[in-house]
Amino acid sequence: MPGMRAAAPEAATPLQRLVAEQRAALGGRFSTDDIVAVLHQAIVRGIFHPGQALRQDELAAEFQVSKIPLREALRTLQAQGFVELPLNRGALVQAPTLDQLKDAFELRLLVEPSLMRTAAPLLTRADLDEAERLVRAMDKAGTAWAFSELNVRFHDLLYGPAQRPLSKQILAMLQGHIQRMSFMQLSLAGFNRSSNEDHRVILAACRKGDAEAAARAVAAHVKGVRKIVLELVAQQGLG
Repeated sequence: MPGMRAAAPEAATPLQRLVAEQRAALGGRFSTDDIVAVLHQAIVRGIFHPGQALRQDELAAEFQVSKIPLREALRTLQAQGFVELPLNRGALVQAPTLDQLKDAFELRLLVEPSLMRTAAPLLTRADLDEAERLVRAMDKAGTAWAFSELNVRFHDLLYGPAQRPLSKQILAMLQGHIQRMSFMQLSLAGFNRSSNEDHRVILAACRKGDAEAAARAVAAHVKGVRKIVLELVAQQGLG
């Protein structure tokens, strides 16, 4: 009617904003792998909560795809341990349990110090300078997600030179859960950056060429994160 002001459009949901960002970055269309990446990020960032139903009709419409690539993406996330697909009940976000978290940390403690010990003598000055740049970027990160992304890149960079394909494969399988754990730590603990001091200790040992000290620093770092995460999830009532 004349003189009436049009209603403001409803604000985009966090998922809609995430999908829009990725659509712009990808140039429009989503592949199955792209859908996996977006849904994984939504789960890690808490946009989707543990136990939440993932409605395939709504998600297919959001991504502007048919249900076929969406179902494939959900099956991939099921294999990675992020989604449950109970019979005739659709898809649910899988909640991490204390036992799963403990197991993931035990695997990290077996794999990461060993990779660091192997990689440390092979790191170039350019590698170390880039790692230092990432540490400085983490100091300035404005969100837990930005910090978490940089944290993954930092560790990937330092372990990169190790010619340990099976160890790297195991770590790659853990990577999503590692990011979920680090994001949980940062979010529930009020986004503290104490772990970045650990990164400096690791990097200093690498610059000195002390592989054993670097491996010990990585182990101490993982143990420190484990302590914080397990205490926080216990407080949240995760069983």
